[in-house]
Amino acid sequence: MRVYGISDVGRRRRNNEDSYLIDRVEIFEDGKKRVFYVLAVADGMGGHAAGEVASGLAVERLTAAPLTYLAGDVEGIRKIIEFVNKKVHERSEKMNKKMGTTLVAALIEGTTGYIFNVGDSRAYLFRKGKLRRITKDHSVIQELLDKGLITKEEAATHPDRHVITMAIGTKDHVNPDTYTIHFERGDLLMLCSDGVHDMLNDEELEAIMNENTRLSDIAGEIVKQANEKGGKDNITVVLARI
Repeated sequence: MRVYGISDVGRRRRNNEDSYLIDRVEIFEDGKKRVFYVLAVADGMGGHAAGEVASGLAVERLTAAPLTYLAGDVEGIRKIIEFVNKKVHERSEKMNKKMGTTLVAALIEGTTGYIFNVGDSRAYLFRKGKLRRITKDHSVIQELLDKGLITKEEAATHPDRHVITMAIGTKDHVNPDTYTIHFERGDLLMLCSDGVHDMLNDEELEAIMNENTRLSDIAGEIVKQANEKGGKDNITVVLARI
């Protein structure tokens, strides 16, 4: 598997509150070795460097989480996220700052991917020339869309378009969405912050993936085009070619 990550401050922000993770972890369970690729993107919030602390801590603690929880079931994934959430929440209380972070992550073992998200950072799957979103945002806009109260066009300019309804570390408990993906050879997995999908729609992202082969070229073009469209937020992309 080939992996690549990049993070850019964008054109409107002074600091980068995004963090990303690419790691390879080996664990031994009942005398057998299990190998995981751990990928993640986190978009922090809280201001005055608190967002950077929250996102950085979330990805850091993800690799320290007991991956032996994973046995192919949803509960294992939830235990891992609770572990990460607890660490960020504890740091928030210790610093006496209200901070949190989105988190989208993939734990890949062989051709099986365990995907989870909290907030509005996303996971996408590019397969045979077509892009589809895996995750669903935890946001006010998504709730309004689900209820049919606004259109996609209205969502793009809605005043609450950046308000999320769930984050890592803001409460002592979190309820992530979880997905299990069975990858095919040649699949491309993308994790990204909202600095990507707020600037580029699915059709534009799909075109970039169809027009480029190297992961570094795909990621670089995504950052370039997101900045050309305004770069209103930090831009972070992690790619994995199965």
